[in-house]
Amino acid sequence: MSSGHKQYQLSQPPSDGISQLRFHPVDDTKLLVSSWDQHVRLYDAHANQLVATHHAHHAAVLDIAFGSTCAFSGGLDRRLLAWEADYSHTREIGRHDGEISALEFSHTHNVLLSGSWDRTLRAWDCRAPAVTASAAAATVNVDERVYSMSAQGSLVAVALAGRKILIYDVRNISSALEVRESSLKYPTRCIKLMPDSQGFVCSSVEGRVAVEYLKGVEKSNYAFKCHRQTAEDNVDLVYPVNAVAFHPVHHTFVTGGSDGVVSLWDPDNKKRLKQYQGYPASIASLDFNASGNALAVASSYTYDEGEKDHPPDSIWIRPISENETKPKSKKA
Repeated sequence: MSSGHKQYQLSQPPSDGISQLRFHPVDDTKLLVSSWDQHVRLYDAHANQLVATHHAHHAAVLDIAFGSTCAFSGGLDRRLLAWEADYSHTREIGRHDGEISALEFSHTHNVLLSGSWDRTLRAWDCRAPAVTASAAAATVNVDERVYSMSAQGSLVAVALAGRKILIYDVRNISSALEVRESSLKYPTRCIKLMPDSQGFVCSSVEGRVAVEYLKGVEKSNYAFKCHRQTAEDNVDLVYPVNAVAFHPVHHTFVTGGSDGVVSLWDPDNKKRLKQYQGYPASIASLDFNASGNALAVASSYTYDEGEKDHPPDSIWIRPISENETKPKSKKA
């Protein structure tokens, strides 16, 4: 995809709020999207084409994940579904006692992780040819509802209500490697592990982002304000930061806020590199493709101000150049 091309909207977007979008971990063309309209959609992002869709959930779909040869989805109906056979068939592989709010697939260990508002984290062993619906391989009770989750290598980071953050080793999730409280004072919206697994970035409903490192990493934690605007009467308008995504090559990251703005950050040099403005609604989700030359942006009202008229939901593919995402002042 040439960086000289302009961003474009995907045709046939969801008809209700977009909850999540994810590029395939290897195939740059495949983009998976979940929505409050109860559908899961698979797009060819290059051809701008809706390739497949399923409507097997009975309520809003809150999260999705690509597996090795299939995709997974979960949501308000508490059911965990696998989308198999070249995205033509769905199968229930398990259930939670509460709404499924977060899914992550560890490609390193072929394990699916599901987090729920029932205050459990569950692991599903996907090494068998077919995942059975009999039981999860492991169930871990956590103190609060799972809000967001991120897997990288052997680690998974789990953000809970009450600002608690748990770090687990996917190979043994019976006990957490780390338990900490977010340095942000307001509820967590999104958590993302760094590509090198040295730490994570988390965002809050109150226009702040924290960059935190794990035990044993000799770097300092810090937090910063973002996604804020000054109104005409000099009142500071503060927006939730709904989405975070890391660039797969340069390890810079983007944030998306309810202000409809996407910002690109260099975590090592603590600088903002770029700002992409003018999206019609809140940024609900973000993801880079595997090559790092395209960014998918979900522009979808996130109901921070309750029921009101809002622009239709849209998905944008923005070509990204090498120079945009590369840290500017890093010494050779």
